[in-house]
Amino acid sequence: MHKFVSVALDVPINKLFDYKCTFDNPEVGARVKVPFGRSTRVGIIVKIFQNIDNSGSYKIKEIYDLLDDIPVITPELLKTSKWTAKYYHYPLGQVLFNSITPIQRKNQATPKKKYEQEKILKPESLMLNDEQLKVVKSIDKNINKYQVHFIHGVTGSGKTEIYSHLASSLLKDNAQVLILVPEINLTPQTVSRFQKYLTIKPLEYHSHLTSLQKYKVSQACRDESQLIVIGTRSAVFLPFKNLKLIVVDEEHDQSYKQNEKFKYNARDISIVRAKNFNCPVVLGSATPSFESLHNINIKKYKQYKLLNRFHKSKMPLITIVDTSVDKPDEGLSKVLKDKMKSELDKNKKIILFIGRRGFSNTVLCSECKTIVKCPKCNTIMTYHKNVERLICHQCEFSQKFDSVKTCCDKPSLVPLGVGTQRVENKVKELFPNKNVLRIDSDNISSKKELKNFIESAANNKIDIFVGTQMIVKGHDFPNISLVGIINIDAGLYSTDFRGLEKTGQLITQVSGRAGRQKSQGNVIIQTNNPKHNLLLKILKEGYEEFSKVALKERESVNLPPYSHIGIINISATSKYKPKSILSEIVKFKKNKSVFVYGPSPAETFKKNNAYSYQIIVGSKSHKLLSEHITRIKLYLASIDSKIKWYIDIDPAQ
Repeated sequence: MHKFVSVALDVPINKLFDYKCTFDNPEVGARVKVPFGRSTRVGIIVKIFQNIDNSGSYKIKEIYDLLDDIPVITPELLKTSKWTAKYYHYPLGQVLFNSITPIQRKNQATPKKKYEQEKILKPESLMLNDEQLKVVKSIDKNINKYQVHFIHGVTGSGKTEIYSHLASSLLKDNAQVLILVPEINLTPQTVSRFQKYLTIKPLEYHSHLTSLQKYKVSQACRDESQLIVIGTRSAVFLPFKNLKLIVVDEEHDQSYKQNEKFKYNARDISIVRAKNFNCPVVLGSATPSFESLHNINIKKYKQYKLLNRFHKSKMPLITIVDTSVDKPDEGLSKVLKDKMKSELDKNKKIILFIGRRGFSNTVLCSECKTIVKCPKCNTIMTYHKNVERLICHQCEFSQKFDSVKTCCDKPSLVPLGVGTQRVENKVKELFPNKNVLRIDSDNISSKKELKNFIESAANNKIDIFVGTQMIVKGHDFPNISLVGIINIDAGLYSTDFRGLEKTGQLITQVSGRAGRQKSQGNVIIQTNNPKHNLLLKILKEGYEEFSKVALKERESVNLPPYSHIGIINISATSKYKPKSILSEIVKFKKNKSVFVYGPSPAETFKKNNAYSYQIIVGSKSHKLLSEHITRIKLYLASIDSKIKWYIDIDPAQ
């Protein structure tokens, strides 16, 4: 007797498609080749049933071919994918196709090649200090059940050694382990640090792998009982069959949130998968996200603190430079330049951190410390250097840069921020005999460039590192004695509601690069406002006390983690159409616990000749938020196909 199957396709449509199956033994999670319109597509079986209501006039088509003997989507991964599709309001078919490798997306049978597991004959023994042992023993007591463990450890406190110990113990029992890292450039050093203590070599999974390499790792997760995978956010969708531990290192990092097309957070999905597998998930950071701190406070997560550095080195000495007095030359104050010379004379290494590659968008009056805001809506205005104008992205008011007035009779306006290339050029001019390496996505974008950078750093070939966020991402540079934060002000005055959180994390993480071995390091922070209350809070009392104050500010305005929010973004070539549609959506009847802000111009207002507006929808109840967004989604699905839209749940900014 013929069976019928519901199939998920890689199309932006929120539905499944039914087909007749004449093949023996189809399985949920297997790929099939099916007709779709005038084309042939690969689909994934989501449901199998014996009868179908075909009272309508349409004809049920037959699947052309069954492509898999063994399903590519495991039952647990299908369960996770259904949760993910519902939570992020994204089509299930596209979620599932995000979970499989490029080879598996083709309408052909997959190769039979298997991943050959590499053995390590003599792993090193792992020595833990008392703090680390206490954490390991506590987690070990509940190693066979779901629990979110949070290791809050200062930079250099030895979180990786704890992860390695837990993984090593589980691998002896033929378990699978997943270690997530925020960036590709962290995978080589993480693999190197883990494999010292393991009997098998960790598998890597990230976008720099070839299609065949990705396929082999995916098959190993499905077929092998004993393995450890170290990967970036996409690794959270691998088809594990025996997962016993998930680790999310640097859980606060914004790289875990994908902001293109399918907008998901790998940290949050890892927690869902741990729950499905009934296994522990360990989150680690020196600077916990505010969401995690909130979950710790309400006892959803179990917290462990590591207060001491693993190598017993002292925390760095921090100096603030008032750049309204010591005016920087291409980003470098006299205090910073003098300290750089002093440290270089002692053959020490230096890191200079710059927040971005180009100019910052915020403009400050250095006389009265006033940030230039829109006179119509009080939004911080954005500096557009190419047209020398300040523009409000909220109401579109604009004015010439040289016509701005503040509370001063003679305002001295300073665009906050300086690019990496300008700083790099100045450093080379000041220290022509020193090796300088710029670390940003312009300069290090390939696997080869990354490898060269890591080798140069490890072999002490670089004297001065100049870079953006890539510097902060967990790299342990040897012999660093000085870290200079070129300009912290753009973060202190950011229009991003997470701006202060990110700035606090940045200061703590960058400072952690200094003096990580046995000597005390130095950190110099340059700012136009050395008396900023939250800056002083974090420098005097640390990230934890800073976060308590910042969280109270969030709570007072009902922002995450005290509410759940989603962004509805609409774009069109017509400048006024998106705003008109969103204005109608704002009028939708809603529960009184749901709030809506906007419409307002999106952060990127114009892109590819299309104009974007957005609204923010929020509620303390995620259920009510999701119900309201579902109503909006149904409305959007019925509008002009020339209108582009997306939904971003738990936006990163």
